[in-house]
Amino acid sequence: MTNDSVGMIAERALPLFFGFIPVAFGIIPFFFIPTLFGGAPITSSEGLFLTSLAVVLMLFLGGTGIFMIRNHYRGDKWLFIHETHLELRHEKSEKGILKEFKHILSSDVVKIISEKYVTESTDEDGPNSTSVYYVTSILVYDPDEPESRTNQELCLDLNIRSSSIKESDAISVALNFLILGIPLPSSTE
Repeated sequence: MTNDSVGMIAERALPLFFGFIPVAFGIIPFFFIPTLFGGAPITSSEGLFLTSLAVVLMLFLGGTGIFMIRNHYRGDKWLFIHETHLELRHEKSEKGILKEFKHILSSDVVKIISEKYVTESTDEDGPNSTSVYYVTSILVYDPDEPESRTNQELCLDLNIRSSSIKESDAISVALNFLILGIPLPSSTE
């Protein structure tokens, strides 16, 4: 990089198209509210309830779409590794990053590990669905929790998502080398 740092994309921005889908589903029902739900008059209690429900749904979908469009225009989230500190920022915006992650001293990085998160959701009438996420976690000292240097549970957690466990392990090894100075494993390991 031009400013004596190494940069990597920590999180990709969603394509603009994905923001327009919920906005469209939030706007389209607006034109059909008078004829929705069997044409019940809006003045009746049932019509008023159904109209209110449609408006809440429109606001939720529209808000979700606007949030996704805003994140697209902020750009990808980048992690810059300088000689003395780390910096997390968006490609096109200064907003949207927690202040704890805007400037991290290298000495405040406690540990860098590769992890696998498994989440399960239970449906009342159907089978369970399981989602697996692979992340590289950069555990950072939390000044509000003095024990966070020795207790990983109390550290601030900066996650970088990966598509596979191999990619997560490779990022973890590279970041351990660049940030903490841990030597790269030999090719026989």
